[in-house]
Amino acid sequence: MTYGPGGEQDQPQRWPGPSEVGGAAAGGPQDAPPPPPLPGPQSPGSGLPEVVPVSGEVLPPYRGAPPPARQEKSEPLVAFMGDIVRTGRWQAARRTNALQLMGDLKLDLREVITPGETLEVETWSLMGDVKIVVPPGTDVVVNGGTLLGDVKTETDPREPAQRTGARLVVRGYTLMGDVVVREMGADPGKPPRGWRWVNPKR
Repeated sequence: MTYGPGGEQDQPQRWPGPSEVGGAAAGGPQDAPPPPPLPGPQSPGSGLPEVVPVSGEVLPPYRGAPPPARQEKSEPLVAFMGDIVRTGRWQAARRTNALQLMGDLKLDLREVITPGETLEVETWSLMGDVKIVVPPGTDVVVNGGTLLGDVKTETDPREPAQRTGARLVVRGYTLMGDVVVREMGADPGKPPRGWRWVNPKR
């Protein structure tokens, strides 16, 4: 340590540096005691645990992993005489095509479409209806036309909802039949007539 020329109290003392602590201040590095040994396996309870990877071990999947990427375009849904029905959590592509001769196309997208994404459905039918269910808050655009039938969208007045950013674009072409897209909540109670297929157990 250093002191001022006027005595020990004339100037403030400075903090000792690392080289002045222990034996280095007394006589140099040779006077410093040897450092304590590092803990190791010979000292029970004081060493670090040894981690040995197990060969072939498979870690469980991360619960927060995103779902698999949605396909851009799926194989067309084809039916000559009969209905095409998709309900629940089915795998839908970004663009779904359907071709029918005689029958209805019924798609339930409540567990398929997610907020912020856009799905497209294009259908061609000679005789039959196109009925699509979307969750509340979905923006719907319906294009196409029919010779004998209606093209419309229906909202559920019992469940007003804010927009979620989800968007459905429908291009429906039919000779005889309706093209209808309807908003419906997760538990609509008893669905109206013509929509019982969304809850077959009720």
